[in-house]
Amino acid sequence: MPQDSSVPFEEGDTVLEVALKNKLPLAHSCGGMGSCTTCRVIVENSVEKLSPRTEVEIEIIEGRGFLETERLACQLLATPGLTVRIP
Repeated sequence: MPQDSSVPFEEGDTVLEVALKNKLPLAHSCGGMGSCTTCRVIVENSVEKLSPRTEVEIEIIEGRGFLETERLACQLLATPGLTVRIP
């Protein structure tokens, strides 16, 4: 998401949903189903506060070598203070 920008979100929104609601460019070729990895983001802060990886996310990233800070925006819940970067 844009550097130094806050965007509104509702509890339960994924990072992808927040990006789409706020017209931020974030690829999502599978429509947010967690099967393509095009919505990969890099978590810049609050790693300890992240929602756990979903089974879908674990399955899709298996063997791809994702770092702890690399997440699928469609599977990651938005939280207050979370900052992500689109690679």
